[in-house]
Amino acid sequence: MSQELRKRIQSLLDKPLLDLETIDQISHKDFLNNYIKKNKPVKITNMMQDWGATKKWTLDYFEEIGKNKEAYISKGNIRQQETKWEYGNFLDYVKQIRNAKDHKDVTYLANLSIIKMFPELKDDVDFSILSDHKVKDSMSIWIGPKGTITGFHQDRADNILAQVRGTKVWLIVDDSQSKLMYRSKKFEPGSILSEIDLENFDRDKYPLLQEADIYYVEINEGEMVFNPKNSWHCVYSTDTSISVNCMSYSNYDYIEGKLKSFAKVGLHNLGLYGTEDCVCHFIDDNGKRIRR
Repeated sequence: MSQELRKRIQSLLDKPLLDLETIDQISHKDFLNNYIKKNKPVKITNMMQDWGATKKWTLDYFEEIGKNKEAYISKGNIRQQETKWEYGNFLDYVKQIRNAKDHKDVTYLANLSIIKMFPELKDDVDFSILSDHKVKDSMSIWIGPKGTITGFHQDRADNILAQVRGTKVWLIVDDSQSKLMYRSKKFEPGSILSEIDLENFDRDKYPLLQEADIYYVEINEGEMVFNPKNSWHCVYSTDTSISVNCMSYSNYDYIEGKLKSFAKVGLHNLGLYGTEDCVCHFIDDNGKRIRR
């Protein structure tokens, strides 16, 4: 499916999609100097072989450890389309993912905090290649079927995503080309969203995207991708997928981000800012505005 996806996305664009640099392994020092400091994305193919996650994590495993747990799931591309969240039994959602056939409104266990939901799993992963150079981390698990889409957005932290099961495709655009990415008014704490939805793309409405240098990279089982802070990225799952990521902050990144977002997030939670459209709230069946 990934080659079909590449052809479909390429058909929307004038400039050819670019291949991301790929490395096998790298030392912590070289990773800091060659990628973190240079804000340079890269694919890493051979640094997960000893992880507990690669040996244990499957849908069967999560059904075993997820008993009596509840979680939120998102449906569809909530960053460029309607925000749809649902809260319920974790095992029911895993079963939906296992049996998913309709890829339009797929169930996505997205951005599940390891520390809150599965603290016992934090030792199954090793993001020290990034976190050793930072002061604060946030790790999340992503479990979904073929067809999930995380639309174009920026995050304020350096990020490594590790693919434990299945395959994902990443599209990455450097922050220096932000003027080509059509910043959205839709609100998401800690992120900036783009209006560009490649599944409903309008060339006439978004002509500047044709000038962007877009990297296309397929991340398979046992591989990682480093996405530097503020790089625009869009992510597709091309089959049933289990991923885990680590967002890592320097002191400056964390304090600056908190200062910039503190007032906005506070006002937003009170319903006084960015309430027309956001990723973090949804309207329930009774018409009540609920925070995810």
